[in-house]
Amino acid sequence: MSQRNSYVHLTETGEVIGGEGVLSGMYVNSTSSGTLVLYDYTDSTGAAWQISGIITPAIGYHNLGDIHVSRGCYAAFGGTSLDITFFVKEAD
Repeated sequence: MSQRNSYVHLTETGEVIGGEGVLSGMYVNSTSSGTLVLYDYTDSTGAAWQISGIITPAIGYHNLGDIHVSRGCYAAFGGTSLDITFFVKEAD
């Protein structure tokens, strides 16, 4: 699989990767009691596979260890406020 490095900035629930790819890390720019759940899919419906439990991230960089997703990656935000830049490798 050929890949290109990219990033996605989110301040609310949304799609991180639109298909097959790798989630390598995230930088939490700001948070105020924000929470995050990651899914292997393009949304959080019944077809989605939950990658993580509920994460309450601290500000700063977090290495996610190159999580391979086969159907996309979706970030569901909860809590008060969360601003995250995700670092991804998307399939070309």
